[in-house]
This record gives sequence, structure tokens and C-alpha cells, in this order.
Amino acid sequence: MCQAGQRLRNIVLDENPDLDKDDTLDVAVSFDGTWAKRGFTSLTGVVFAISVDSGEVLDYTVLSKACQKCSLKQSKCEGDDERFQEWRREHLASGECDINFNGSSPAMEAEGASILWRRSIELHNMHYKWMVSDGDSKAFNTVENVYDDCKVIKLDCVGHVQKRMGKHLLNLKARTKGKLEDGKPIGGRGRLTETKIKKLQKYYGLAIRQNTIKKSNPTDREVDVSIYTMKKNIIAILNHSVKTQDPAKQHRFCPLGETSWCKWQQDVTTATKTYKDDDCLPEVFLELLRPTFMTLSDTKLLERCIRGTTQNPNECINGTVWVRCPKHKHHGAKVVRYAAASAICHFHKGAECRNEIMDKLSIPGGSHTTHSFRLKNNKRLRKANAQATAMEKKRRQGLQLVRTRREEALLEIDGPSYDPGGF
Repeated sequence: MCQAGQRLRNIVLDENPDLDKDDTLDVAVSFDGTWAKRGFTSLTGVVFAISVDSGEVLDYTVLSKACQKCSLKQSKCEGDDERFQEWRREHLASGECDINFNGSSPAMEAEGASILWRRSIELHNMHYKWMVSDGDSKAFNTVENVYDDCKVIKLDCVGHVQKRMGKHLLNLKARTKGKLEDGKPIGGRGRLTETKIKKLQKYYGLAIRQNTIKKSNPTDREVDVSIYTMKKNIIAILNHSVKTQDPAKQHRFCPLGETSWCKWQQDVTTATKTYKDDDCLPEVFLELLRPTFMTLSDTKLLERCIRGTTQNPNECINGTVWVRCPKHKHHGAKVVRYAAASAICHFHKGAECRNEIMDKLSIPGGSHTTHSFRLKNNKRLRKANAQATAMEKKRRQGLQLVRTRREEALLEIDGPSYDPGGF
């Protein structure tokens, strides 16, 4: 991780030549916690801080509320509390006790954030100034003022923000009972179906992602322009998706020109007739959906999405940890620590990192070992590259759309058949 920190320093210094190599640098990190057991009753948890710019793990810590040695000794000293307390004092002094946290399991994430932020200067001579988090815990509130001369700024994961559109629209659909002004319900064919909600959610995410800034320190002017464009595109989605009597008014916010994603604007430029409004919602939905779109185009919300960052790297390394020690089995803090360290090595260098570990343990690997590690890495890279192609992404989106439509059709045929406590 020290090498990862140095590589990140080089990236920041290259982008900002006016900074000195000994300065305390301001960097952006994505943060997330994960637990060894589902249900927020876990005795062990892990938190990771990953650089937004380099994609490498800068720091991590394992939090534990249990120690196997303490449990065994306590059972042996049952009825002799004084003897156990004397042993425990020696045990704590030796530094072998695994217990380093005494709060509730959900509070592990906030405590882990506090630990990582407080030692960032000592470890890397950096301020973790920008924090990408999901808002599931008090982690940001814990570290917001951890530095004396630098306030931590929260950035939102674009993936989580995108899902808010779907959640808001589903809640709106559930709240809106009876018929709308046109005498029809909110749901049904040609109305606000689950398929339509997923499309609007996807378009909302694209409106944000296509106008983000990749620079680590953008100017105020660049931020203002980016937010204005995001807002315009989000409003364009609403108007584009609702049919009106005047097509020019309906598509007035859509991008102009032949390369526009709006077929109507393409037709205006190329003098063709390819646009069809069959997929548009009725006009009654314009005012019904407007409050949702206005809420989700709030300036403060979009400011937190300006870097276009996600927690995908954190989700990836979380999964890598639990591949090594599955959640359905009990593992002590030591095993989780080994799994986390192994996951970081694999996350940075792939399967070939095992060669370096074997060398440090004086277990030299042979040619077959090296070859097999290389094959594993190549296979993983081929799969990742294939999944990242535009064709493969389109195929996955198509499959998801087909499944959603099929499920909607089956629900319409079967009617209400399951509702907890409803029958």
C-alpha cells in the first residue's frame, strides 16, 4: 500500500506541477465497509479506502468484537473472575487480543473511517479530502472535520444516485392511487411500467455520467458548466419521454444536430422521418413526474456527482475478500485479516502476486507455477475486456429488458399472489 500511495502522489504531482513533493496532498478516495456475516450482527468487519485516481487500495483495517483466546480462557476460568482479569491484563499488554471495537456492528463502518482518515498523513502524507460514500452510515459525519486545516467533502456514488430515480418513481407509483386526470391509472400498458421506470433511471444516470469532470481539481467555472449541462439533460429526459401536441416544445431541451441521442432532433437536421412517439408517456405525466425530476436535479446533489465516481472498486474488493473466507462460515479476526491482505494483493497485481509472496517466504515457484498464474491473469483480462465492449453491454441491457417485460406480463396474468400478511 505504501507503493500505491507513492504512485498516487506521482499522479497528483504530475497534474499539479506547482506542488512540492513534500507537500501534504489532497486526494479523493472511495470508502465502504463490509461485514463477515449478513444481517448487521457480525463480530468482524473490514473497511477499505481506494484511490479514485489510481484505483488502488491506500489503506484498510479489520474491526473485531471477539477474540477466540479470550473466549477459551474465560470458559476455563469460569467462577474465578479475578484469575481471568489478571490473565486478560497480560493478554492485552502483549497485543495479541483481537478485540479492537466494542460498539454495535453497524457502527464498525464509521469507526473504520475514523481510523483510516486519522492516519492518512502519517501513512501517505495525504488528506483524504474527497470521500465517495453511499450514505448508508455516519462515516462521513465522523471524518468531516478530522483535519485541522482541511474539511472533508462528500462525493456521491453515481450508481447509487442513479438508483434514486428508480426508487422515487416506484414510490410515486405506489402512492398514486385511483385514476389520473385522463381517467386512467398510473400503471398499465403505455403508462408508468417497471420497464419505463428502468429506462428513465438509465437515462438519468447517463445525463450525469456524460457531463462529469475527470480532473482532480476542476475550476469553479468548469463545475458550473458541468452542473448546468447535467440539469438541462435531466429536464430534457422528462420532456422527451412525455408526448405533447407540439413536438418542437417536447424536444426543445434535447441536444441538437445529427449526433443527438434524440431521434426527433436527428430528423430535423437530416430531413428524415425515423422518430416514433409510441414509447412516450401520455401528457398527464408531465406535471406528475416534474417534482421528482426537479428534486433529483438539485444543484447540491449534482455537485457531489461532478467527478462521476462510483463505489464499484470497493464492491469488487469486498467480494474478493469473502471469496477467500465465505460469509456462510464462521471465521475469526485473524483469518479475515489474512483474507483482506490477500485480496489487496490480488486486487493490485492479479494472480501473479502469489509469486512474490512465495519468494518472500523462500518458497520459489517453478515455471509451471508462473505459467499458471499468467494464464489466470490473461483469462481474467480477456473476460473483462469482452464484458466492457459496447456490443456486450447492449446485449446485457437487452436481456434485462426482456426479463423485466416478461415478469410484468406474468404479474398482470396472475394478479396479486404474494403480500406479507396480506392474505
